[in-house]
Amino acid sequence: MRKLFFCVFCIPFLGMSQDSFMDDSIAKNNTTLNNDSLLKYILTDTGINTELSEIGASFFKDKFLIVSNKKRRHTKTTFNEKSNQFNNNIYCTNVDKNGNLSFPLQFSTVLDSDFNEGSMTFSNEDKTIYFTHTTENSDNFKLYKADLDVEIQGYWKDVVEIEITTPEYSVETPYYTAGTNKIYFSSNMPGGFGGYDLYVADINTNGTLENIQNLGKEVNSSKDEKYPFVTPDSKYLYFSSTGHDTFGGYDVFRSSIVNNAYINRRNIGSGLNSNKDEVGYILVNKDQGYISINKEDDKENFDVFRFEVQQLEQQLNILVVESDSKIKLPNANVVITDEFGITIKETKTNDKGEIKLIINPLTAYTISTSKDGYEPNLNAVTASTENNFVSETIKMTQKKPEIVNDAIVMENIFFDFNKATLKEESQLSLNKVVAVMNEMPDMTLTINAHTDNKGSDKYNLALSQKRAKSTYDYLVSKGIDKSRLAHKGYGESKPLHDCQQNCTEIQDSENRRVEFLINKAIEFTDATTNN
Repeated sequence: MRKLFFCVFCIPFLGMSQDSFMDDSIAKNNTTLNNDSLLKYILTDTGINTELSEIGASFFKDKFLIVSNKKRRHTKTTFNEKSNQFNNNIYCTNVDKNGNLSFPLQFSTVLDSDFNEGSMTFSNEDKTIYFTHTTENSDNFKLYKADLDVEIQGYWKDVVEIEITTPEYSVETPYYTAGTNKIYFSSNMPGGFGGYDLYVADINTNGTLENIQNLGKEVNSSKDEKYPFVTPDSKYLYFSSTGHDTFGGYDVFRSSIVNNAYINRRNIGSGLNSNKDEVGYILVNKDQGYISINKEDDKENFDVFRFEVQQLEQQLNILVVESDSKIKLPNANVVITDEFGITIKETKTNDKGEIKLIINPLTAYTISTSKDGYEPNLNAVTASTENNFVSETIKMTQKKPEIVNDAIVMENIFFDFNKATLKEESQLSLNKVVAVMNEMPDMTLTINAHTDNKGSDKYNLALSQKRAKSTYDYLVSKGIDKSRLAHKGYGESKPLHDCQQNCTEIQDSENRRVEFLINKAIEFTDATTNN
């Protein structure tokens, strides 16, 4: 048991508000990356970067830990002959109210080895550390565990190796998630998809690991994935990858965690990612955090930046049409959910078959569409990070009409308000009647039109007669012989719902209807067939 060399002068950070993270006094040091991205990252130097390397690693209580190969006060450094660089050591820094970091001091003499130190993570309310370093005989990292002595502040004890794979392979960049009591890590051990893959494991009560699982091909590629970070609500996994669709080197990606599966992998965009390496993405709240990026002229060495992300609005434009004719479909029911199944919006298309709403970049949406007389539809849409608008055309297929109890049963026929003019979508419905009559040349129909009880009896009767005639005329225009059709308007005299003046909107809409009754034999007259 040996003493831990602590950073001093604790300054709280994780509970600070977003406004206190970055203020005007440091705005002059800010760098805004790609202005065309909807996720704009404002980077600020943390004040600890040198000509060598610093990579942000983890938080311990109110300290921010880094790994660096720069010699610091009271710190012993060792040189790596293979890499021709000094080995990394673990350092801790205080964090001021703006997110600036203090001069790094050695974190622990007992945890630091004579070799290369890697990332670390903390569990058990920061009483247990999982950390990595190489050994004398190998450049591969191994995973270790140690416990904090709660009675003697500043001491770590019981350092043990957590054996995950054989010495020929490496275990790197561990990250613990308190909400699930799981630890994520990167390894090039056999059985993966190539290079370094990300894995997750359960932590036993004694601190060992079990149920080690590869995160799958949605996260892992044939190249390298490292530096996992899971948001406190366990909804999103951020990680760095040299595979998938990168701008070059390591880029930061995000996947959604749904039912223990990792879906909707997305490059978080050119607002942060570039042809350099972006690693160690750590959020401290919804819109702010730390990122490590390598130097332009020295790819092996990194600098630590704090960032603030500003999200611009993106509009989703949905158009619902009939699949064959492409005629726009008003009054289609649309339910939009995100990848977690949360309903974002439930509405109907307007008279132009459209819906417009604001969405979030990177999010995957499911659009569920239904309409009387049409097959239900599911469409997937993923928001962009580079465009202000995302457009999706949803094509709905008509159902075939049913013949039930001597009637053609189908969706309602719609007319312009207070008029007998057929709406374009109703012409699609009437085309189904035409198809049935063409298939059954002996069929004859009576067309009955009805209204709700709004307005006078006389007006409603006249309106229903005009609508019955308009329906009749359309079928004739499509080649149905007049001798096979009759039509009549009933006004409000035969409601489906006899609710008088207390009808709901749905009851009124169902009372406004056109019926297609099949006749065994019809005695046609000039009054009913020819006008």
